[in-house]
Amino acid sequence: MKNKVLLFSLICFSICYADRTVAPAFLWDASKDSLGRVITGSPEETSGYWYDYNDEYDEGQSYFIWPSDVKENDMENFYGPLVQMYEGIQGSFVLIRGNSNFNPHVGLGFNIWSESQEGVDITEWGGLCIEYRATRDFYLMLHEEDNLGTDLWGRNLKLSEKMKNVDIPWNDFRQIECCAEYMKLEYTLAKSASIKFVFTGPDSTTGDFKITKIGSLGTCDGTVPVESVSLPRTASAPMARFRKVPEGVQVLDNSLVGKPYVLFDLNGVQIRSGNLPAILKTPAAPTILRVKERIHYLR
Repeated sequence: MKNKVLLFSLICFSICYADRTVAPAFLWDASKDSLGRVITGSPEETSGYWYDYNDEYDEGQSYFIWPSDVKENDMENFYGPLVQMYEGIQGSFVLIRGNSNFNPHVGLGFNIWSESQEGVDITEWGGLCIEYRATRDFYLMLHEEDNLGTDLWGRNLKLSEKMKNVDIPWNDFRQIECCAEYMKLEYTLAKSASIKFVFTGPDSTTGDFKITKIGSLGTCDGTVPVESVSLPRTASAPMARFRKVPEGVQVLDNSLVGKPYVLFDLNGVQIRSGNLPAILKTPAAPTILRVKERIHYLR
């Protein structure tokens, strides 16, 4: 009976999530990123941006310590400047239990489909790879859609003071938190919403880390070739409200004039930033314009 229920559930998820499809392979390489964003193949503008969290909800007092010379940019984006300056997500953490009944923790993550954390099938990735160094063990976790904050499947990553490249096929993932005995890995892979790195341990634990790559199985060391960029697929980026006049000149819609912007080339390299003028000069080649959280493809 249990097998029939599981089969029915998997069939349902295959149908329910058929309209959400990510790339068959992906790679985030910090040395090529300028936005602090992982490109998963989702067309959603809010997909893939790095974020962090702590145990404040459980009355803990844990926190990250980031390099003091990194500040948010004009778009209120911290991870873009961080990876540009350090070619990785680099920082320290302090775990403080406070009034919590649980082990203290902090975490980093990115949403696979969008900030709404819809589930998507990532089975085809075959697993994950990561390039990192860390002075403490930590966890790589899969976060499901609608699981009330519980990360059921993951893999422990051992401390390494030198940069280390690790491939983790799906069959190496293990049940980490409660209730996983009722949830098969196939179910989690069919509705994964985000990927997280979790640092946890006894009260007063401290540690340092740097993450420079994460991708689908085999992409971190080039075994599986995949294009790595820090911008969404241009076919999915909406056209901005501009009127092109002479080559390299864009006349903006009045509603956009004066708003903060960042202009990138198609390799994710920042060209310039500031407040949008009424007439924007751009290179002859196509470019990407970011205005707040919206991305526009200019050609």
